[in-house]
Amino acid sequence: MKIRALGLLLASGVAFALLAGLAGNAYANSQGAPAFAPYQIPPHVPTPTSPTVRRLLRGASVKAHDAWIVVHLRGCSYQIGFQNGYLTAQSSDYTIQTDFGTPGNQNRALADKVAQRYVWRLVPAEYQRELRGIADGMRAAGYPQDTLWDVVAANAWADLACYSTLLPASDATARAAAATFAATQRMGGCSAFIATGNATVDGRPVMGHDTWTDYDAAFTNNVMFYVHPTRGYDFTYQSTGGEIWSGEDWYENSAGLLLTETTLADSTYTPAGLPVFVRAREAAQYDATVAQAVDTLVHRNNGAYSNEWLTGDRTGKIASLQLGDKVYDLNETSNGFFGSSNFDWGTKTRAEETPVDVGWAPDPYNPAVVDYARYLRWGQLKDRYYGKIDARVGMTMESDTYDSYLKKELPDARDLCGEPEHFTPGLLDWDSWVLDPEGAVDGKACTEAMALHGLQSWACWGRGSGDHFDAAAYLAAHPDWAADNGRLAVFGLKT
Repeated sequence: MKIRALGLLLASGVAFALLAGLAGNAYANSQGAPAFAPYQIPPHVPTPTSPTVRRLLRGASVKAHDAWIVVHLRGCSYQIGFQNGYLTAQSSDYTIQTDFGTPGNQNRALADKVAQRYVWRLVPAEYQRELRGIADGMRAAGYPQDTLWDVVAANAWADLACYSTLLPASDATARAAAATFAATQRMGGCSAFIATGNATVDGRPVMGHDTWTDYDAAFTNNVMFYVHPTRGYDFTYQSTGGEIWSGEDWYENSAGLLLTETTLADSTYTPAGLPVFVRAREAAQYDATVAQAVDTLVHRNNGAYSNEWLTGDRTGKIASLQLGDKVYDLNETSNGFFGSSNFDWGTKTRAEETPVDVGWAPDPYNPAVVDYARYLRWGQLKDRYYGKIDARVGMTMESDTYDSYLKKELPDARDLCGEPEHFTPGLLDWDSWVLDPEGAVDGKACTEAMALHGLQSWACWGRGSGDHFDAAAYLAAHPDWAADNGRLAVFGLKT
């Protein structure tokens, strides 16, 4: 995946930098091998010929903003879903293939089974209608191979490991496949902050985040949704096509709620609880205060996708919520700074983690450890910029490439704008970030005022540092990666 960031640009209520072109929908060629069509920005959208389709699309739009796909959705829950599916069908289809494979693939069949049997019954009726709308919109746009259960599974990617535990013990093959699949779906990192009071220029909350993910899977994560529902607040979130929540951890709403997160290690589950994609979406759509958002995220928590949630509101309050399964740790303030880097500072959440979760990190407070090194770097940047933090400074911090352990500028796994594909001196043998093609793929920052005045964001698609990932050089140096990950992954890495 070729990534480049070329400065910031403010227009049309959202600010973006530039990224190299990416890639799109996959079909079989005459020899039966996948032939991958370009991922178009903006996506190709078929001209609606049906009066029903034209009516359902009323008020919606999709356009390119540099390397981003900017989508406005408007109406009732089914209509919003149909617009999402129709306007972003190409992104939605590629996301499903990247996550689960082509129709008939074992992982896809298993994910669909879990989605249909265990996830669907926990989804509120409002969001069931929206998910049905997405599947219907994709079908109307020419993607009949993607079913409702594919769409539900794609939205529940972070929940599938939790609900796979409900598969019957007699289905040993499925349970084993689910465990293997779940292990491949765990995210590795992100860097985020939220600040308020004396820490910021105007005393109001400022939030920032960069998404860390596999470079080969990132090319569909460039969709910024603006949703104008008939119920709840207007809100925005970054995601892929076909999803009703942000797997890329970025939300603002018109009440001034700011919400982001980084992933933690806890993998204990309560499968009677609500999916995380439901709770996160409810917070973005219906909550106006930190207290309300915390309650929504904690209430009926299923333990899946354990996170440190950072949130702020128009009263000036901010919070860090480290949410495990049955426990959580909460810090709140109206005057301060929280930096987040997948480091579990909470005594309750850390105690709940199992040996499997933390066995690879016998001393998480070792300054050579990727997550803790970044946590220490947040403390250094807090001191440097305290009282000066606004959206531009937020972007600067999210673009940071300083290794706090080695005490020098060095693009590597310990940076806030992480580049784990580079050799990281002093990295411990049990740390997972060893020359992997994954790391930061974007950068975002916003202020409370920006959220209240048009749901604006400063954002770049590609690393904020401007460093490029050289896919050809990486593949030449690691030929085993292509053999282990397949043609779709190689295609995604190159595009």
